[in-house]
Amino acid sequence: MKDQYFGDFGDYQKFSLLKLLRDTGGFKITVHWMKTKNDGGTDGKHITYLNDPATWNSYDKEIYDFLKHHVGRKKRNLALFEESAHASAINFIHDHIEDPQKRLKVLDKLSRDKSSNLIFFDPDNGIEVKSTNSKNVHKYVLWRDIEIAYASGKSILIYQHFSRKNREVFVQEKLQEIKSHLKVNVFAVKVKHSVYFLLAQEKHKAKIKKSLATYKSTWRDLVSVSS
Repeated sequence: MKDQYFGDFGDYQKFSLLKLLRDTGGFKITVHWMKTKNDGGTDGKHITYLNDPATWNSYDKEIYDFLKHHVGRKKRNLALFEESAHASAINFIHDHIEDPQKRLKVLDKLSRDKSSNLIFFDPDNGIEVKSTNSKNVHKYVLWRDIEIAYASGKSILIYQHFSRKNREVFVQEKLQEIKSHLKVNVFAVKVKHSVYFLLAQEKHKAKIKKSLATYKSTWRDLVSVSS
């Protein structure tokens, strides 16, 4: 995740999801932004929805108005969400992860933390792929990261960017890949521009189902949930 992405449509749906997992599911959440430095690229450009409140603010008006306020003033920084009332009781890890040793230390601290029961990994791209290497590893959450965090007894939420292949095929392949690595209950939450995978601890499964049903009801045809 980069500060330059703040406020795009993905954040609208993301912040709403975190809020519902906290309020409906009762989860104590730690967000690991897996933060990387701004690169001057054009990602994070999906902000035109903020100019059309008649169409878009009905899904989650509080989050919409919050994003519209800050992006309208050309303020794009994740700290704005961290410090807002919308993120109350959510913990954040905002260290940059380009340094591999620092990344490992953050993961160790995260897995030992007893104050949360759900971890959100928010990498630039998603789960590692065959082409992941030392030059692009900071864009991915690794299987090592996921396995260590899940073994600590926490449920895991992961941001995943779509590839160029058919989205339905992509989601099903990813679900099978996750299940082949970990014998877990996993939900795919497909939103407008991306998909989230939620790896549920058995003890959390009922609360997660309730939260996702509420999220689906809130976002209607802009969200689908499968497992």
